[in-house]
Amino acid sequence: MTRKVNHVHSTSDDCDLELTTPLRMTADATNAAMEEPQKLDIKEKSFKRKIGMIIKQNGLILATFVGILLGFCLGLGLRELEMSDHALMWLGLPGELFLRCLKATIVPLVVTMVITCTATLDPRSNGKIAVVALLGFFLTQVVACTIAIVMFFIFKPDGTLTGDQDKKYGTDLETQDVFADLFRNFFPDNVVGAAISQTVTVYEKKESHQIIANSTNNVTKIVVTLERSIGKSDGMNILGLITICTAIGIAANATLSVNSEFLRFFKQAQDVMFVIIRWLFWTTPIGVLSLIAKSIAAVDDIAEVFRSLGLLVGAVIVGLAIHLLIVLPAVYFLLTRKNPYLFLIRCIRPFIVAFAATATSVAMPDMLTSADKNNVAKHVSAFVIPMSVTLHADGSALYITSSVLFLAQTSSLGVSVGDIVVTGILSSVLSLAIPPVPSSSIVTLIIIMTSLNIPLQGVALLFAVEWLLDRFRSGVNAISHVMVAAFTSAICGSGSTEQLEQNIESPKSTEIVQQISETDKDKEDETQRSKL
Repeated sequence: MTRKVNHVHSTSDDCDLELTTPLRMTADATNAAMEEPQKLDIKEKSFKRKIGMIIKQNGLILATFVGILLGFCLGLGLRELEMSDHALMWLGLPGELFLRCLKATIVPLVVTMVITCTATLDPRSNGKIAVVALLGFFLTQVVACTIAIVMFFIFKPDGTLTGDQDKKYGTDLETQDVFADLFRNFFPDNVVGAAISQTVTVYEKKESHQIIANSTNNVTKIVVTLERSIGKSDGMNILGLITICTAIGIAANATLSVNSEFLRFFKQAQDVMFVIIRWLFWTTPIGVLSLIAKSIAAVDDIAEVFRSLGLLVGAVIVGLAIHLLIVLPAVYFLLTRKNPYLFLIRCIRPFIVAFAATATSVAMPDMLTSADKNNVAKHVSAFVIPMSVTLHADGSALYITSSVLFLAQTSSLGVSVGDIVVTGILSSVLSLAIPPVPSSSIVTLIIIMTSLNIPLQGVALLFAVEWLLDRFRSGVNAISHVMVAAFTSAICGSGSTEQLEQNIESPKSTEIVQQISETDKDKEDETQRSKL
């Protein structure tokens, strides 16, 4: 009897299970159906949050790209209107104001950074960083000239260029004058003047009359002579500022401590300048749009320009791309074993600013920021990048080499192997001392062509494509400055900051500080005794 009751009881439990199982399944299905929209909402919110973070982090770069595209479209559209000079001036005025504001930050930024960094460095470390950086400057320019020679053989022109043969272009500057000006600017004679002017060699033409006596009458002969003198040109002498500030920083390292009021002043001034520069960064899209739109609207016939010098433009742009995307990343990978293209992505802003402004000095704040993003030692980037802006121009070296060879090939003389070798050597060396004058690459190019006895008539055509090629080589120069700072940091050691800070607290410096404080106390005691 008990078995039957148990059997019946078990069957009733099975029935209850059979009844509750569908109910649980329906409840689970209901809960799952209710949770699916919630999960979708959470995923959608997280996706929107990620998109918002990406836009927030890269919004300025995206806005700058939009400014570039709008500048090209606006410039192409306004070309059809044949704008007057006054209209072009107003079109480019926002870009001009943008450049003026950025240029105003260069001198205080260079002064504060160089003094702060050299004051925290051991003099031996300073010398090692300078030697490695200079070697990097020269080697990258040699590689750039080699790429230009290879591109010349690939894009080798056959015909002759048709330009304005009546115009004559030349310069009285000689190679020795360029290097003499370089050394003069290294050692300025006026600390304040170095912030506003540079030393240049000037040639003045003077006419003298000579009377030649004949048997019948006298003949007056006009003799033109060139007199060389040392003059000034507008523009910051960054080399001189670096020399002065380095000397001040080394002297501060030898006599003062890290917490001295002198060094704290320059450190706080540096922080203030970075805040101002961050404010100016947000005006970049408007400035880039204005500069590019004005440049394109001012070109008369773009099709004719590319038809005349298409091979040269192609050779320079392809050569710059190879140098920027293959050569420099390969060297960076060999030295650091890191992804070089991630490095390039973080250097987009210096490229854009230099591309728009056609000057790498304007992009110096962006270069320093990109160097920090790529974990380049701050004491290295603060010392190398300002010096690189003045001495390093591998993009310009590539452009000069390509232009000289193309103009020589299209002339009646042709190009020999000796001309190619001499052009490469002169371009590599002279790019370290490009004269501080407008269209400086053109001036250096004319110096090389004159030394090789190449006709200068074809130089007139280069001004037609200068607006385009100058932008590309300036952008490549900007990224190359940051790359060389990374090379120097990898070779000299980026992890030595703590050791360098310890050097400031060296026994020698503390002894000097103690001696100064003791002498000050003695002077105070003497003054108090005299008063009593």
